[in-house]
Amino acid sequence: MLNLPNLVTLLRLILIPVVIINLLEGRLKLALFFFILAGLSDALDGFLARALNQKTLLGAILDPVADKLLVNSIYILGTYLGLLPDWLAVIVLSRDVLILIGFAILTFHTKRLEVRPTILSKCTTASQILTVVVTLAGLSREIQEVCFYFTGGLTTLSGFHYLWLGMKMLREE
Repeated sequence: MLNLPNLVTLLRLILIPVVIINLLEGRLKLALFFFILAGLSDALDGFLARALNQKTLLGAILDPVADKLLVNSIYILGTYLGLLPDWLAVIVLSRDVLILIGFAILTFHTKRLEVRPTILSKCTTASQILTVVVTLAGLSREIQEVCFYFTGGLTTLSGFHYLWLGMKMLREE
């Protein structure tokens, strides 16, 4: 069902190419503006879904897809443009692929699968977003480096945590 929260999520999907085009054109501040706008739309769609009692299966699927497409496209393009280190993009993308594969495996092996992000996962996402903001804002290279290593470590830890949770769920079946 296409409701107001889902329309806001679709807006976030539409903003992804806008962010990418601005990055490719070297307009980092404008890319940052649209990235932040997309982030605000993420908060807004969640708020609207709860406040209007309009949670839908479409929204439950579209929201994380939009988030992952936005963040991963920036990490891939940021690496290509030399803004982000290669190793960090590999870690961020590998974690998401691991989660996707794990979800598929668990879907085939369990009758009921609840998808809830962990606190560690939420902190990881926040760190990944902060790293993008710090980089696009052009803060000092020292601050960027701290963000790179912190985000890389947290993302790796989160990936192993999800792997552990998935193995635990499989054992319980």
